[in-house]
Amino acid sequence: MSRGGSAELKATFDTTGYDGKIEKDIYIKSNDPLEQGVEKKVSLYIEIEHYSKPVISIFQNEWNLGLISQGDKSNFNFIIENKGDEDLIIEKIDTYEHISHNLILPLTISPEEKHEAALTYNSIEHELGEVREAITIVSNDPKRAVSPLRVKGYIKEKDKPAISIWPVEINFNLKADSEEGAIGKFTLENLGDKAVKIVSVKTSADYLVPLDSEFDLKSEEKEDLQVILLKDKAIKEIHEEEADEYIYLTIALPVKISK
Repeated sequence: MSRGGSAELKATFDTTGYDGKIEKDIYIKSNDPLEQGVEKKVSLYIEIEHYSKPVISIFQNEWNLGLISQGDKSNFNFIIENKGDEDLIIEKIDTYEHISHNLILPLTISPEEKHEAALTYNSIEHELGEVREAITIVSNDPKRAVSPLRVKGYIKEKDKPAISIWPVEINFNLKADSEEGAIGKFTLENLGDKAVKIVSVKTSADYLVPLDSEFDLKSEEKEDLQVILLKDKAIKEIHEEEADEYIYLTIALPVKISK
C-alpha cells in the first residue's frame, strides 16, 4: 500500500439464529510503531429482520451420579422446551451404549410447549473410577443445533453380600391352600468366596415347620429352605385376619486366632 493510502476491509456476519438489533465488535491490529500491539475496536450495529424459528431450552443439563456401585442404575428427568415460534424437532440423541433415553425420535415440540424426557444410566458396562460423559441433543434450532448434556460421578466396585435370600417373604392363604397344608420356600445363595454354615433354622410358631435344621453353603452355591404350614394348627391358633411369623437362621461365622 502506498504512503498515506487507504484500504477497504470487508467483514462477513452470519445472521443465522439472530434477530433484532445486534452489536458486534471487530478488533484491528497493525504494525504502526506508535501503537505497537494496540488493537483498534470497530463496533458494528446490525438490525436483523425477525423470522420464525425454533428455540431449544433444556431445564438442567448436568447431573452428578455421586458415588455408585458398578451395576447400579440411575434415572435423570429433564424438560425440553420450545421457546421459539416454529416447531422444534429433536432429530437425534448421540449417547453411549450404557445410557438410554425414553424419547421417540424424531420428536416435534410445538412453540411454547414442553416435553418431559428421561435418561437411564446403567453403570454395569462402565469401568471403575471417575465418570465424565456427554450426551448431545441434535435439533433444528438454527442457533443451537447441538445441545450438550453432562453426567459425572464415580463408580466403585459393587459390594457383594455373603448371602442372598429370595423371596424376602412367603405368603400362605388358609382358605386357598389344601386341607393338609402348604409348602413355601426361600432360596439362599452364597455370593461370597467363602463357605457359609447355617447351624440352626427355627420358626416363631409351631405351625410352621422347616424341613432343614442346618446346612452348608459353598461359594456361589444355592440351597432351598422349605417351610411347611400345618393348616389345622394354624386355624386353631390364629384368631386374627392375618398373622406375621418369622424364620430364624443362625449363621456360624468363622473366627481365626493366631498365636
